[in-house]
Amino acid sequence: MTLIEKINRNTAALFESISALNDEKANAKTDAKSWSVIECLEHIFLVDVGISKTLTVEASSEITNEKSELFGESKLNYLLVDKRDDFKVPAPDFVSPVGRFKTLSEAKKSIEIIIDKILAHIKTNAIENEKQTIKHPRLGEMTKLDWIHFLIAHTQRHIKQIEEIKKNVC
Repeated sequence: MTLIEKINRNTAALFESISALNDEKANAKTDAKSWSVIECLEHIFLVDVGISKTLTVEASSEITNEKSELFGESKLNYLLVDKRDDFKVPAPDFVSPVGRFKTLSEAKKSIEIIIDKILAHIKTNAIENEKQTIKHPRLGEMTKLDWIHFLIAHTQRHIKQIEEIKKNVC
């Protein structure tokens, strides 16, 4: 399966996870410290915006690596999805929800726009051949291909969170 197919499948899974919700349920919180579904979507959107910017960073010979992947799909999926309960860290402020979206349609539209931008970049750039690294705030240096795998695993992680929220608010 290509990266584009994986991203499209991932986005479809995210939207399927919220398809039965209305705006009231999507904004409901189980407690003051927990995120609502809308806040999860905003966080996903903000992370995806950051990844989109990361993908367009110009290559520099000073921060290259010998491989096109340092983590790889399996390891990132293991860390972010399989070990979700063990690997919980607060979201940095720059990707924390601030109430940008009020409705599911606003959130979905914004996510679609940024995913389309990422897909367009992948279609016109051979990121699987790039060896440049860009630092992740928690995981360290990652290649652009790692960042795409991170995008997918990160969304999967939050789909699980959305499913947990739905059990408590529906």
